[in-house]
Amino acid sequence: MKSDRAKALTQTVTQAVLAVPGVACLRPGLRSLLRTAGTSPQSPRGPQDSSSAVRITFDSRGAVAGLQVDFVLRAQHQAARTARAVRAAAAEAAVTAPETVRVTVSGIV
Repeated sequence: MKSDRAKALTQTVTQAVLAVPGVACLRPGLRSLLRTAGTSPQSPRGPQDSSSAVRITFDSRGAVAGLQVDFVLRAQHQAARTARAVRAAAAEAAVTAPETVRVTVSGIV
């Protein structure tokens, strides 16, 4: 279970990423979709919970060691440019170096 700090940071990163032009939505990975398949939409871990599309790992000192963001791109935007902007926004929101952020374009709409 996520700590309060991890939940708050995930929410902050989520909001920053969703504000980037060209981002249609966040998309959780297959593992998260399978884990939540049996939950109701009203459940806090249900399919509408986008936090599983933002995954944060911390080092032993509590600093952000890694940050993974999966998002869906709007078709009229350039994938590479949008991914770079998502990476920068996520790094700024998490107060970490951009090198710790990995971004995946998981779909185009």
